[in-house]
Amino acid sequence: MTKSETRKTITKRILIGIGIALVLAYIVFLFVTTNFLGSNNISTEITYRSTAEDIVKTTGLVVRDEEYVNANASGILVYDVSDGDKVTGGESIATVYNNEQDVAALRRIEEIDEKIAFLQSLGGASNTINVGIDTVNSQLNDKLIYLEKQINARAYDNIGAAEDDLMTSIYRKQMITGQQGSFDDKIAALEAERSTLQASTGKPAGSVKSDASGYFVSTVDGYEKSLDVSKIDRMTYDDLDNIEPSSADNPACIGKIIKGVNWYLVCPVTADEAANISRNSGSISVRMPYALSQDIPAKLHSVNQSADSDHTIVVLQCNYMNSDISHVRKEPIEIVVNTYEGLKISKKALHDDEVSRTVTDDNGTERTETATVQGVYVEYGNELVFRQVDITFSGDDYIICNENPAEGVLFNGSTVTLYDKVVTEGGDLFNGKLIQ
Repeated sequence: MTKSETRKTITKRILIGIGIALVLAYIVFLFVTTNFLGSNNISTEITYRSTAEDIVKTTGLVVRDEEYVNANASGILVYDVSDGDKVTGGESIATVYNNEQDVAALRRIEEIDEKIAFLQSLGGASNTINVGIDTVNSQLNDKLIYLEKQINARAYDNIGAAEDDLMTSIYRKQMITGQQGSFDDKIAALEAERSTLQASTGKPAGSVKSDASGYFVSTVDGYEKSLDVSKIDRMTYDDLDNIEPSSADNPACIGKIIKGVNWYLVCPVTADEAANISRNSGSISVRMPYALSQDIPAKLHSVNQSADSDHTIVVLQCNYMNSDISHVRKEPIEIVVNTYEGLKISKKALHDDEVSRTVTDDNGTERTETATVQGVYVEYGNELVFRQVDITFSGDDYIICNENPAEGVLFNGSTVTLYDKVVTEGGDLFNGKLIQ
């Protein structure tokens, strides 16, 4: 072999060696970056505290102990109580007048009394002359914001009082700034008008009194006689489906009395939903999104299981009453079975991995135990650490985890904490993996 051929052979071998070395270096690089240095292709989310609810959606039929109120006198009725007001036996529910003119005069007198009381309440504004205009403007702005909040929240019971407070602040600002003087002339004119009306208004022709104690409602719907509160424990799904209102056409009927403190919601649910409600019967509440703005506390009265059907009826007992509730009969409702508070984590972050712990037996000998548990990978410095989770609620795409699990729940006592960076996406995840 010539010197030239020898050099070519050596060069070729060197090139082949270099090529092999580069391939091996690339393989080592991939192995290290994949298994030790990780990847920038992971996604994380911060854990925050959140609240979730376990809700059963159904339709509730309200069953109450109700009694019709009949008028024994003819004429024009003016109710003395409002819907939802509590009355006692023998109390006047309505006053009877001879004609519409007397009723109109009476209503005008009530308006006048309200206006006089309002104007008199402004009399103390003179004592606030020394209050700075900035303070007055701040108070005025606060009351305007409060009124807007009540309107947006549809808190109709609070809107009237919020409007009065706002108008009071406006008038007082006008008096402080000299734009409004005394209201004495207006009050005197209103008092004179009231005296004239009182002199020309006829005396009442009679009154309608309640025969029972309870809550008054001025309307009836026909279910008063179709629903018997004493039979709710025996009511079945078929019974509920076949209940119809009876005729309530009675010219003498002017309303009803809801007797007793407790009233009931009869609700069709599945067997699983009934079991869930029974397990958490001490913490349930009822939500009527189309009728009320607040939740109603409730407790489980009974579960009526049909022998030949998968359908179940739960009966909930309530005792909260107001004007809106007094008119409810059949409403879509949400039974809030339980409320869960904890750390909210995406379900995409859940994985199974091994964790270990060191235990000491009675002889003082230490040994290591391992177990496969469910948890999440958390960024800790430049590596991933696997943390077990104690799931208290599971939604469609997220879970709520107990931030402070009871002793013994976790295999090694280590769990996710507030503001942890939890990995939601990424390949080849494992405990101790280094990341860039």
